[in-house]
Amino acid sequence: MAAMETETAPLTLESLPTDPLLLILSFLDYRDLINCCYVSRRLSQLSSHDPLWRRHCKKYWLISEEEKTQKNQCWKSLFIDTYSDVGRYIDHYAAIKKAWDDLKKYLEPRCPRMVLSLKGVGIKMMLAL
Repeated sequence: MAAMETETAPLTLESLPTDPLLLILSFLDYRDLINCCYVSRRLSQLSSHDPLWRRHCKKYWLISEEEKTQKNQCWKSLFIDTYSDVGRYIDHYAAIKKAWDDLKKYLEPRCPRMVLSLKGVGIKMMLAL
């Protein structure tokens, strides 16, 4: 009976373990992760956890590990930089980039000169059309 009468400390965000919170944050969309930065210092630190942004970079921008290494940036920075550049196309960018990459892959062995002539066009130019 005495064990039931002891009071427990109130549960706060700061007292919760990191791993379960990161698991919960891993289910959030990029908009929600950004909003978590404004809730508290703890959530700001956790929502900036780089692996959380990896999924969004791959989903929306099709950024590979190789591209990340070349740019020498963290995943969150890559996401934000790309979003600031072509964010208004976020719902269509992955499909357009995949089609563009497939076209280049198809043309390289068949028409290498055409691929060279397309290098100046790029996906950003296509999006501007």
